[in-house]
Amino acid sequence: METPDTILSLAGGLLAALAVGLLVGLERGWKDRGDPTGSRVAGFRTFGLVGLSGGLAASLDTGNGFVISASVIGLALLLREGFEASIGATRNVSATTMVAALITFSLGAVAVNVSPLLAAGGGVMTAFVLWLRGPMHRLLDRIDQKELGAFLRLLLISVVVLPVMPDVGMGPYEVINPRQIWWMVVLISGLGFIGYLGVKFLGERGGIGLLALAGGLASSTAATLSLARLSKSSTGAGSAFAGGTAAAWAVMFVRTVVIVTAIRPGLMPMLWLPLGVMFATTLLIAGITLGRQPEKTEAALSLPNPLDLKSAVVFAAVLTGALVLSRFAQDFWGQGGVFGVAMIAGAVDADAVTVSMGHLSAGELANAVAARAIIIAVVANTMFKTALAMVAGTRTYGGQVLLSGALTISSGLLATLGALALGWL
Repeated sequence: METPDTILSLAGGLLAALAVGLLVGLERGWKDRGDPTGSRVAGFRTFGLVGLSGGLAASLDTGNGFVISASVIGLALLLREGFEASIGATRNVSATTMVAALITFSLGAVAVNVSPLLAAGGGVMTAFVLWLRGPMHRLLDRIDQKELGAFLRLLLISVVVLPVMPDVGMGPYEVINPRQIWWMVVLISGLGFIGYLGVKFLGERGGIGLLALAGGLASSTAATLSLARLSKSSTGAGSAFAGGTAAAWAVMFVRTVVIVTAIRPGLMPMLWLPLGVMFATTLLIAGITLGRQPEKTEAALSLPNPLDLKSAVVFAAVLTGALVLSRFAQDFWGQGGVFGVAMIAGAVDADAVTVSMGHLSAGELANAVAARAIIIAVVANTMFKTALAMVAGTRTYGGQVLLSGALTISSGLLATLGALALGWL
């Protein structure tokens, strides 16, 4: 004999099953609200009954799954007849509603046999995915083959390659850990991909400031080169492009903070003052420069695909070289050798130096030395981008970027000296 608690639990499960069906049916009924009455195979009420039938099947099942299996097969056959007739009349082939009905039935069974809350969550997610039809189709229309390939490559290097990488120290001084190196490849590639998508979806409507911020997330060096070239093709817009360049540089400091926080958060107390001051300086320059423009300057940045596997391999090679060279330099020349490697490698890729210093500071290198090397790499990278802008851009653009670079570097050096004097670095 059933106890009152059991009956109440069953009633709660059946109500949840009905509610899940009505929720999914609400979305399906809203989508087809313009169709004539009686032309829909399954709508608001039908989905509610489908969810309830799943709950009833689960309550009648003795534990061997026979009742649930037979019920879902019967439901599928019943829906098949209705959808075949609908396809024949409308010539519109879509299995979405049928699949949604089968999911709703399953969620009704979950509400009774497993958890009403879990079933409710599944119903919300199902309704939301169904509602996303329009946005998803618009997204597909805007994605080209290159971006789809880039996204799949990101999944390949993160979901497939990363888990099989050995998590052990290898090579000279055992500083080469394949899994840690590849994890940083995934992190940098992911940040770059976000910036790449930001540039794509902002388009020419985003204005030079927003485009530069998104481009800086992908690659501040590539954004600088692109803006320098644009300064030659857009008469009178040199100041706007110089402001955009400063905005792209500001993002580099954010990237550095993200990387350090991800791999060695203990370094941040030593870095927050220099990085924070340089970030504030570039952001202030960008705000003042762009704020003086009479109207929003339109531009389309040209950025490389951040998920080209060749680029990922090159980054891994640079990172590995920076790790090994830094360890060798420390043994042969002490701190000066580490700083020399940071300056040379940082001019090319500050991210690689940041990652290598973060890993070495975990045991092979003092935290203070690693933090100073990161600052040197960031300063060297800023110097390199300043020179790049002066060579590739117009004289007006190059002069303003030179001023931005000088202010950024000098403010960073003063902040570093202040941190040293206070004993923070």
